[in-house]
Amino acid sequence: MPEPGVPCQLEFFHDLDFSATGESISRDDSRSTIGRMAPPSLPERVRRGPQETSPLSETELTRQATSLITNVGLPKVARKVSVHWNPRMRTAAGRAFYESLRVELNPELLKLPEIDVDAEVDRTLRHELAHLVAYHRVGRRKIAAHGKEWQQACVDLGIPDESRCHTLPFEPRRVKKKLAYQCPACDSTIYRVRRFQHAVACYDCCQQHAGGRYDDRFRLKAKRLAED
Repeated sequence: MPEPGVPCQLEFFHDLDFSATGESISRDDSRSTIGRMAPPSLPERVRRGPQETSPLSETELTRQATSLITNVGLPKVARKVSVHWNPRMRTAAGRAFYESLRVELNPELLKLPEIDVDAEVDRTLRHELAHLVAYHRVGRRKIAAHGKEWQQACVDLGIPDESRCHTLPFEPRRVKKKLAYQCPACDSTIYRVRRFQHAVACYDCCQQHAGGRYDDRFRLKAKRLAED
């Protein structure tokens, strides 16, 4: 067991490793998220998106997307593409779904100060459409998200100098951690928003006392933190 009072960096070991993949590619800051988040509290226009009469409405943006994809020679894709404002998006400006041909845009684009909103929405839309164009041009063969196929699609859609990530000042969602996991041996603690879905043990204790293997003696114990 670790010596009392000796600080110990807490990491964790577990006997299974899980990963998740999705069909979406985001124009974001290279981070991905899994799951659904509650809608942010935004002004009505931003929360619901522009009215149908606006050039930035879902109807008008879908019409624009249809025209752009038709012009690059993919009429079957153009007939099915749709564009939607998604108020649950946080740091991504937009994302594209290959199978459903759906493009989602972040309503925060509509209220960023000191930017040309129309131009930024248009560029974000073309960025996401380039993902759909690249994917369907190669016959669903696996390609790099921002590889040469996507770069060529950007050229064809009128944004030849497009970068893979935006630099827009979106505020990340800050979620309060509700759980504390503590090692019964060294008392090191980590804080979590959600529970682990499998057994997790203290990394340092397993390294020191179990040859680096998972050992249930050092399994982290969860307790719910008091609400403020």
